[in-house]
Amino acid sequence: MRPFDTRARAMTALGVLTTTAAVAAAQSAPATAATPTPNTTSTITLKLADRTLDFGDAVVASGRVPGAGAGVTVVLEHRMLGGAWTTVAHGTTTAAGAYRMTAHVPRSGLLRVGLEQAAVAAADSVSRTATTSRERGVRVAVHVTVTTHRTNVNQGATARVAGRVRPARAGRLVVLQRRAHGHWRSLARTHTKAGGRYTFAFRVHAAFSAPLRVRAAGTPALAGGRRSAGRMNAFRPAQASWYGGGQALACGGSMTPGMMGVANKSLPCGTMVTIRYHGRQVRVPVVDRGPYSGNREFDLGPGVRSALGFDGVGTVWVSY
Repeated sequence: MRPFDTRARAMTALGVLTTTAAVAAAQSAPATAATPTPNTTSTITLKLADRTLDFGDAVVASGRVPGAGAGVTVVLEHRMLGGAWTTVAHGTTTAAGAYRMTAHVPRSGLLRVGLEQAAVAAADSVSRTATTSRERGVRVAVHVTVTTHRTNVNQGATARVAGRVRPARAGRLVVLQRRAHGHWRSLARTHTKAGGRYTFAFRVHAAFSAPLRVRAAGTPALAGGRRSAGRMNAFRPAQASWYGGGQALACGGSMTPGMMGVANKSLPCGTMVTIRYHGRQVRVPVVDRGPYSGNREFDLGPGVRSALGFDGVGTVWVSY
């Protein structure tokens, strides 16, 4: 055998011995748990359950930190227009890197989620943009409540709607509106008193029936708010009678023993009429034409007569 063959075999044997020793050393070394490090090449995701809130409502933020395991601390930050970022909530990630946080946001502005400073320092070569989510806008509106309302009144009486607006302060403009012909129209105006309280008290000069709402003015940092105030029924007196039988109805269909409808000579078919009589009240459609005798405006169907306890000919209070 040639001399260089002997040397080559010796070097090969030495390499095998070295590799075997390294593997054995690695197997005998104590195991070290890996610490999850966020993936700084991906952006933290952020989802808001609702981006339009009333003052005092909580915002729910959720998402995921790519590459993170359980226990990574994240913060929810808020910034108003022209202001600085402030922390409004803390959270920690799950094993899958997911998080969920709830916080009260005082004003409209931007939200973002980022890693806590300690988590940023623990990662190698982390840039600030890699450790925050994209910004999400949130709209916060003043919170309007309606606490009392007296909106079923006779013509000439006083209606009343009262409540509070938060954040509480005096001098905020509040408007009571009614729905008419597809549009909201102002019915009364006032300003909040101490504690954000408001009261509308006004005399009703004409009969009408319409939905109501209360609107409160906003500020540069808070959007205006609104709240339903139910339905306004301003009644006027009308002469009525009742009728029955199985005849055909002018608006379609036929009379039944429990029919909840009224007859009127001029109101369009389907017009909803609210009728009060001795403390009872129903809201029913115009389904027929009549009455055609006397000075009566309405004929009450059998179901209406029964619901109101009405008999014969008399005065009812109507609103439509």
